[in-house]
Amino acid sequence: MISQGIRTFFWKVYIFKDTILKKRLYTELHNIAKSLEEDIFLKLQKHGITGLSIEITEPAIKIDPLGQTILISKDAADFFKGLNISKMEMDAFLESNQIMDIWRDVYAMETTSPMLLGGYKAYCAITRFTPESGLLSMRYNYCELDYSKAVRGIKEKSTIKDHRVFFRKAPRYGLISGLLVIILGLIYPHLPKQLSIALSIIIGLGTGILVFLSLQILGSLEYDKEYLEKRLKTSPLPIPPQVEEEKLLQEKK
Repeated sequence: MISQGIRTFFWKVYIFKDTILKKRLYTELHNIAKSLEEDIFLKLQKHGITGLSIEITEPAIKIDPLGQTILISKDAADFFKGLNISKMEMDAFLESNQIMDIWRDVYAMETTSPMLLGGYKAYCAITRFTPESGLLSMRYNYCELDYSKAVRGIKEKSTIKDHRVFFRKAPRYGLISGLLVIILGLIYPHLPKQLSIALSIIIGLGTGILVFLSLQILGSLEYDKEYLEKRLKTSPLPIPPQVEEEKLLQEKK
């Protein structure tokens, strides 16, 4: 787990280097991805269309089935041409940040990478390149986020395998947290100045980390909720494994 995290960190640093050196190009690519999400995808979703294809030419990319075009610069056209990408297919519910992350990775690893040829799973999508046709396929793929995994792990280790475990733990951990804050407040004025400063820094860092984790967990839960809402509207979306397991357990009961 640690070695995987280190590899991921260095990979992000490597990609970030290209983002800095090619800031103008990546800004344009970001704007293209944003236009896809905020304009094109919304139009397709209103008509119940879940996928689209993009033909890459200069000075514009053509989008089917709408027939709409987005103007691009020579640099952007050369970006895709240099990777031998002449067209793309993608689901109409990808997010702009997913698209950008995929484009960055594809540029960093190049389209000759066996990972791309076999199907590259990252950023909640499966990306595959077909050299014969120059097609880059980007398909949405449900992925369980780290915080969802942590929540599922707590449930699996408990005797109660559902949401009730959190309601049962809430009073105990709420009481412990409250007592710790009260104790710190009582002893804080009596501590030496240097120790009180160090304690203030530790409390500040701890509070920041707790807020960060809380928002990350909320984001993870909202992601699962939004996924299920999308699935209700578009049947092609696969059922997440843990959702399928919970459904089977409920049916057995």
